Amino acid sequence: MKVIIAGGTGYIGREILLQCLANPHITSIIALSRRELGFIHDKLRVHLMSEEDFLSYSDPALRDELAGAEACIWALGLRPSQAFNNESARRVSVDYLAAAATAFTGASNGRERTSGNRFRFVYISGAGVERDQGKSLRFLGKFRRLRGEAENVLLRYAETNPEAFEPYILRPVLVPSSARTLKGRLWSLAPSVGLDKLVKAALGIALNGYKEITVTNQMLVDWEMR
Repeated sequence: MKVIIAGGTGYIGREILLQCLANPHITSIIALSRRELGFIHDKLRVHLMSEEDFLSYSDPALRDELAGAEACIWALGLRPSQAFNNESARRVSVDYLAAAATAFTGASNGRERTSGNRFRFVYISGAGVERDQGKSLRFLGKFRRLRGEAENVLLRYAETNPEAFEPYILRPVLVPSSARTLKGRLWSLAPSVGLDKLVKAALGIALNGYKEITVTNQMLVDWEMR
């Protein structure tokens, strides 16, 4: 399977990239990144993305690289502290996502795919996200509504393209690493899912789909038990 990864330089995205490289069912990886990833692998292709690339996918070389992809794992996003700039935050969190859904589905059309007829889009969201844009929120309101708007973009696109697009929205709470750091130990005391397990679930869904569109933190924790 050919997979697209967005956000491969981040905390979660880096683990996604490493697990995809190690998985024998993933034969080709297109990493969309704003900067170099720092290593080379036979099945990895890195496309350095400008803002225009994320918004239009008009570069013929980029379209050629995306052709035939069957799934995407999208880990590109903003931290809560970065959501204060409404224009920039919305562009990265929502507009990039809308452009990607359209471009990736189009790039996969007419190609033989092992995943069936629909392009699988796995979006790493978060707990506490609010899809109702009019709802009053007491804390992190801008960030939670922004993520909710991003989820709505994927769900609406799936409604209008039911034969071509299959979204999955993962909602982890906290994501501690496997390293036994103080921060990781503290995070593990609260509702959380380990980084390794979260990424295994994301990769499994990209390869095989899942029974639910919205995947809660508890579903991620129970992933190997299903």
